[in-house]
Amino acid sequence: MSRRMAVFTLVLALATPIAAIADEAPQPVRTQTVVLTPQRLPLILSGTVQARIQADLAFRVGGKIIRRAADPGDRVTKGQILAELDPADLQHALESAEAALASAQANATQATADLRRYEQLGRTSPAFLPSDYDHRLAAARIAEAAVTQAQRARDLASDQRSYGTLTADADGIITALPAQIGQVVTAGQTVASLAHTDTIEIVADVPENRLDDLRHAGVIKVRLWALPDLTLTATLRELGGLADPASRTYAAKLTLSDVPPNRLALGMTAMVDVQRDGTPVAILPASAITDQNGTPAIWLLDPATHHATARQVAIAAYDQDGHVIIAAGLNAGDSVITAGVSAITPTMTLTAWAGATR
Repeated sequence: MSRRMAVFTLVLALATPIAAIADEAPQPVRTQTVVLTPQRLPLILSGTVQARIQADLAFRVGGKIIRRAADPGDRVTKGQILAELDPADLQHALESAEAALASAQANATQATADLRRYEQLGRTSPAFLPSDYDHRLAAARIAEAAVTQAQRARDLASDQRSYGTLTADADGIITALPAQIGQVVTAGQTVASLAHTDTIEIVADVPENRLDDLRHAGVIKVRLWALPDLTLTATLRELGGLADPASRTYAAKLTLSDVPPNRLALGMTAMVDVQRDGTPVAILPASAITDQNGTPAIWLLDPATHHATARQVAIAAYDQDGHVIIAAGLNAGDSVITAGVSAITPTMTLTAWAGATR
């Protein structure tokens, strides 16, 4: 009898912890659902404000400058007079061309009249000689051609007379005036440099390892050091194909939109903020990271089985605010355990914490 009681007592002692384990409730753990967001790849460049078109203006004829109607730094409008040449020589050339035209017209009138009188003799007249007729016909035609030539010369002289006045070909800012009053200039010699203000752009130097970031930029914002209250939007217009031999950077030209009138000055310093969306990443608390065979890993909670599974991840960076950026290894919607990960084992029964989070 005593032997039966001993066996019963032993069985009861062994059964009690098994029942307790079977009835044990799942342990609550803190979790976070994975949300994948595009990674921002910022690029900050320094640049300067420049005009897209910088034209060197010159007279189309030579002469002596007698007037300069603008100074460096002046804002001018299209058609505004910048400088003038002495009109005397050009006027004389025009008068000479007009006189030559009048002489050619008189000769043509005389030659035509002679031809008409000779035609009135009639081909049956003894005085009519076919050779004389041909000569008079050729003379009339040559005279008519001379009139046309003189007219073209008169028109050219008239145009050259107007070329003695140099005007702005667009709205802009005078950046240089190398010619002075009294100076004799030749045709094509630079008299004024005009920066067109209809299109303003930013020129910045781009490191060779960030060229793709600029080519595929989503948003480009420009802020000016002299105008901190102003933020402009820019688009990439041109990216240089050859690196600067000294700095090993590439020149990028960015066209500005919605430029406020008369606020930007050429040469102003600009800061170019380039934003590009990279591969999607997940941002988790750093406390979610554990180690698995020397490789960073996280614990994923399966709500169906109430068990956790370790998964290796690739870390892109650690933020200063206690978060870690996961570049690979997670999917959107994964439930990641974010606290107490060093004490978790695959056999533990777990459930997501439903209480308040701190």
